[in-house]
Amino acid sequence: MSDSPYIVEVNSANFESVLVQGSMERPILIDFWADWCEPCKTLIPILEKLVEEYQGAFLLAKVDTEAEQMIAQQLGIRSLPTVKLLIQGQIVDEFTGALPEGEVRAFLEKHIQMPEGQAENPDDPVAIAQALQAQGQTDQALAILREAQAADPENGDIAIQLGLACVAAGNYDDARQCVGILKEDDAKKPEAARLRGMLTLSDADDEARDEASLSAAVEADKTDSEAAYLLGIKQALRGDFETSINGLLNLMQRDRAYGDDGARKAILSIFDIMGDDPKVGVLRRKMFNYLH
Repeated sequence: MSDSPYIVEVNSANFESVLVQGSMERPILIDFWADWCEPCKTLIPILEKLVEEYQGAFLLAKVDTEAEQMIAQQLGIRSLPTVKLLIQGQIVDEFTGALPEGEVRAFLEKHIQMPEGQAENPDDPVAIAQALQAQGQTDQALAILREAQAADPENGDIAIQLGLACVAAGNYDDARQCVGILKEDDAKKPEAARLRGMLTLSDADDEARDEASLSAAVEADKTDSEAAYLLGIKQALRGDFETSINGLLNLMQRDRAYGDDGARKAILSIFDIMGDDPKVGVLRRKMFNYLH
């Protein structure tokens, strides 16, 4: 496995954290390959070179289709190499075959912007921490960010990313402290809104009840507003935003009074977390129609 923080091997154990949850943080470029595939061996060094150049703007997830046949089957892989781009849980583009470097660059440029000044600053702690978090290495990300914050306590981007990492680790008090030290301009950034939204959902979560039991409770009693609300919170916290919002919209329409309009408030927090996801506009219109 590569030592790069921007490259991760995907298997059945980390599939959810890397591809599903990770794609909510940043684009994931999935490379499906096999050891016997000669074109794969031509493409791999190109992808690894480019992911280093982008320095954390996307994560390269490598899937050995011989070892992970279920993943390959689930994602409809029929030829190698196949490369798919995953953003916000959705496959947005793909290509097959060992494209030359110029064509792979053009493919990436359609969807991912090279961070300004990133090539000149390959040691950016925020980018490195984001890549580590996308791989599920939250403890390592926290260590890097805490050291960076100690060296630059006025840096709002570091504080925001540290807050997000604290939320991922369940350190909500530390995350709130990160929000509290943000200056006015930093507090207006979309990532700061995302952090506040995650903290709001975390406050609403009931750790004593698991998602499976809540789902069973809703299935058994469609009028169980508490179970429906908590199920939506659980779904959102693990990144299944669309399912969460649809369930909360149904609750909002059926029992607007529950939790002092709790379903609508939770949906607004989810919108903050989703940021500029194009689905937000569609879901906002859907909520408007439910309200009126």
